[in-house]
Amino acid sequence: MNLFTLPDKTVQTSIFKYFSVIVFLLVSASMSAHAQLSALVGTVKTSDGRAAVAVTIAISPLNRSTQTNEKGEFRFNRLPAGNYTVTAKSVGLQVQVKETTVISGQNTTLIFTLTETSGQLESVNIMSFKTNKFANKKSDYVARMPLDNLENPQVYTSVGKELIAEQVIVDFKESLRNVPGIAPNNNPAGGTGATIRGFNATTTVRNGLAVQSYQTDPINLERVEVIKGPSATLFGSSIVSFGGLINQVTKKPFDSLAGEVGVTLGSYELSRLTADINTPLNKDKTALLRINAAAHRENSFQNFGYKRMYTFAPSFAYKVSDRLSFLFEGEFNQTNRSTVAYYQNLGKTSYKNFRDIPIGFETSLGGADIDASLKSTNIFAEGKYKISEEWTSTTSIAYGENQIDHSSQIYPQWVSDNIFDRAIFNYGPRIFTSLNGQQNFNGDFKLAGMRNRLLAGVNFYTFRSSLRFTNLGVYDRINLNTSQVIPGLNSEKLSALIATSTSQTNTTNKQGSYSAYASDVLSITDRLNAMLSLRVDRFENAAPISNGIKATTGSFNQTAFSPKLGLSYQLVKDQLSLFGNYMNGFQNNGPVTQPTGTIDILKPRQANQWEGGVKLEAFGKKLNATLSYYDIKISNDTRLVNGITIQDATSKSKGFEAEVIANPVSGLNIVAGYAKNSYRIINAGANVGNYQAQTPTDYANLWVSYKFTGQTLKNIGLGFGGNYVSENFFDAENTIVIPQYTVINASVFYDQPKWRLSIKANNISNEKYWTNYGIPETLRQYLANISFKF
Repeated sequence: MNLFTLPDKTVQTSIFKYFSVIVFLLVSASMSAHAQLSALVGTVKTSDGRAAVAVTIAISPLNRSTQTNEKGEFRFNRLPAGNYTVTAKSVGLQVQVKETTVISGQNTTLIFTLTETSGQLESVNIMSFKTNKFANKKSDYVARMPLDNLENPQVYTSVGKELIAEQVIVDFKESLRNVPGIAPNNNPAGGTGATIRGFNATTTVRNGLAVQSYQTDPINLERVEVIKGPSATLFGSSIVSFGGLINQVTKKPFDSLAGEVGVTLGSYELSRLTADINTPLNKDKTALLRINAAAHRENSFQNFGYKRMYTFAPSFAYKVSDRLSFLFEGEFNQTNRSTVAYYQNLGKTSYKNFRDIPIGFETSLGGADIDASLKSTNIFAEGKYKISEEWTSTTSIAYGENQIDHSSQIYPQWVSDNIFDRAIFNYGPRIFTSLNGQQNFNGDFKLAGMRNRLLAGVNFYTFRSSLRFTNLGVYDRINLNTSQVIPGLNSEKLSALIATSTSQTNTTNKQGSYSAYASDVLSITDRLNAMLSLRVDRFENAAPISNGIKATTGSFNQTAFSPKLGLSYQLVKDQLSLFGNYMNGFQNNGPVTQPTGTIDILKPRQANQWEGGVKLEAFGKKLNATLSYYDIKISNDTRLVNGITIQDATSKSKGFEAEVIANPVSGLNIVAGYAKNSYRIINAGANVGNYQAQTPTDYANLWVSYKFTGQTLKNIGLGFGGNYVSENFFDAENTIVIPQYTVINASVFYDQPKWRLSIKANNISNEKYWTNYGIPETLRQYLANISFKF
């Protein structure tokens, strides 16, 4: 199979037909299987006759469950005739059980009456929903199967929408500061990334599938999952780093009318309007629509700079039957923002620390209208079919497009301590597109008396890029000896340079992969679980085309295998677990032409991780903690020896991570983390023994919030926390330091069921600090938000 033998439109048409055929077969099978089935409907009321909301209704022996809606109603569609046991239960409530008989072709009605009053039920719901509200680690994406945190031998952190709202987060990057061992950063054009376990990861995963690097607006985030360690076995090599991956989980439709509209105002002329509207589209509530939208405007803390961002994200869910459902999502983003400078060639100066650079922290090297214009489009479709009580099929397709009309990027080229040239490069038009499809089968069955949770799947991924790169040369020379005033770049002069430049390159690239994988979690006992996983991946890279000429080299195909093994043992059932894992990641390498003229075929670059630790969910899950130590060895890197490329270079990243999420008393929530990392070069052509550039060694994060529960200050809350990141080296030679920083934030809020008012102060101490990319970060900022719910 060759991913590049068909024209683009033909590929897309073929995939559409493939998905349509699967949809048709699933719908037909569902309709045929359920033609003569019945429904079980009912209501749950409290002892004082009011509707009981969010009560779980379970029906056996089918092992199906649902929750009551705002009217206390529940419904099970398309049940085969027979006798059933129906249970109504909720945390803190007395369980109610009823026996019933369903007759073919007829609806059956049940009514439950709880022993609790509506007031008691409300108190129970408040306590159950608010207990350790930041510690929800349920995910079908981390292991690509339903697997509890204590059963999963892999480390991951989930930042939910509740924490995002409490911290008044208006920039995706800020959500990552709640993850232990994370140093988030923005590139000069605005893309978001982060250092995870010493490796840079970008935002290229959305709902478990590949997209083009972009940042989801916080309004459309259900949660952010940071999955630690090399994860090629389940996620491939094209979208993840050796340190882990960032999975953006979007909001999904649900079966009741609800919404929230918010306004945020803040420093630097920040203004933000958001809306989240959800509604059923029919009486049966089988067709659901949710729309999230945001308009964001702000200026920079520097003398030049701005950001304008608009997001529209509709999602539609349709439940054909109790076995078959579909989900369709779109996300459209338009961003215009000023670019910031890439610092380079500091080696020609005497500077040893970014604080030595004699440019004011609030001085931009750009201009008022020197910017980047970006568009991103993400389309997602998923079909789920419950084949039987033991097997489920999931078919998913994601299309991602990231388009830059123009991005004027500034590179200060230092000549001496106080003299530098402003070199300008223009990227654009540039378009990156990707298509990712998956077919997964999940089974949950017993074999030889032991429970097996099995995943078997296939995946394809294609990527195409088209880029125009224009070298505009030196725009001007700045001499700080004669003037400390740095003039802004002029857009008219820049446009003239672009029009007259003779240094322009147009390149196109195509690559893709197709894979098969399997993962089995074997429950040897009810406390001991073993995970065994394997992936085979076929990668194809087409020769690049530059200015219309196809390269004679660069085309290659490569096959890689990626295993994953893990063990978890619960020392205390459902509370304390020991775990260990071996995980693998790989990155494809193309062939190299040696000075002798021979062509050597390189092996894929490999990352192998060993990790062990402990997970804790104690005191009714009021205390959630993860402690782990990891060791990641990178092999099959290349180095030059007398001009010959040798593939024996190695490096190692190792470290310790700790995360604690606690709710020690009612109203008090704590999120805390610490991480220590050492990433050093072991064998290379140069800099052996050095730390990896732009990789901090120590990280700490903290957020403590308290919501008063007494009558006097009821609904008032306070929040306090921040981040510490150690110094790190900007260059591979380890001669220039990016200084450490400590950033402190605080908030006060008033939270009612129908509205919420928040005031937040970021970077209270007005710390001047840089990301590990050398990009200056925002100074003190105040935010005020009011949100109305219905």
